[in-house]
Amino acid sequence: MKEIHFREIDSTNTYLKENYASVSDLTIVSADYQSSGKGRNQRVWDSKPGENLLFSLLIKDSDYFPLYKAISIVSAYSVMKTLNEYGIEDTMIKWPNDIYVRGQKICGILLESVSRNEIECLIIGIGINVNQQAFGTDYIHPPVSMRNILNKETDMNEFKVTCFSNLLSDLEKLKDGYDYYPEISRYDYLRGQKVFHEGKEYTVEGINEDYTLKLSHDGQERNVEAGEISFHS
Repeated sequence: MKEIHFREIDSTNTYLKENYASVSDLTIVSADYQSSGKGRNQRVWDSKPGENLLFSLLIKDSDYFPLYKAISIVSAYSVMKTLNEYGIEDTMIKWPNDIYVRGQKICGILLESVSRNEIECLIIGIGINVNQQAFGTDYIHPPVSMRNILNKETDMNEFKVTCFSNLLSDLEKLKDGYDYYPEISRYDYLRGQKVFHEGKEYTVEGINEDYTLKLSHDGQERNVEAGEISFHS
């Protein structure tokens, strides 16, 4: 594994999208601060300089490309286990890739691909709230950090090493055929909640074995991909 670190950058995902051809497989690009960090649906990631773990992992090994449905949620599961190692309990995975602690978001993950005639690489962008104590007010459900929960600072370098090691190990196991579903399904944050799909309200039945999401409405079930649902608030 190689790491490229910036004190400040617009976005680690953007850097890799623009430079992947000259960057080696499994390189991690991290930053103390991202001026244009984004989550899913172009949501702004609120992060103070040097207080959170912000990084992107480049995957060029084509063996991973058919596993894209599993990669983001397995990445979330890997980060969740790391948080557990540091004493963060009551963690859940909000499909397809966020981590929540008692209803508050502590980690977000954005999986992107670069494609021309075919997929050329995958980029996993991860933001974990580590030592930031206060967040902006433009949230219905304010985020939470490790500092908020543990009431102490976490050594960023130590946490980074542990997180990177666990993530790379878990992705390697995924490529080798390990089935994470029985473990991940135990931490399904959305199960039983109401969501909207194509203008109708559905109940979430849970994450499927192929990592799509099963919804039900008036006795009928359907499976959806990431990005196809919205929430009440």
